[in-house]
Amino acid sequence: MKDTHKWSKEISEIEFTFSDWGSFGKVFWQKRKELLLKSGAKLTPDPQLNKDGTINFSAKVGKALRADHADKIKNDVTTEDIIFPSPNELGIFLRYGGENTWISLKDKDGKTLNDWSVVK
Repeated sequence: MKDTHKWSKEISEIEFTFSDWGSFGKVFWQKRKELLLKSGAKLTPDPQLNKDGTINFSAKVGKALRADHADKIKNDVTTEDIIFPSPNELGIFLRYGGENTWISLKDKDGKTLNDWSVVK
């Protein structure tokens, strides 16, 4: 069964850290469909390629997201805060896909966004 996630006011006050595949960022889940990536986030510079050397679908989406926000990126670092509608879109932007962003976002105690938001 797939996890169901729920936003709450309590979650909106927690600073989550994303650190994976050479990327790093501070994130707040402000509203149900609004995650704030704070300026100064470091992006993974190069997408991981498929075994045949081609770029995968997630990396193509990541490149498109970065192109959409190109005016807010310099030398693979964000220069302004950026809003994303979902943790997964945020993860694809930061690291071109890969691991589940719900478990990659952690609070100061190591508790994941998944731990905070899953409806039991």
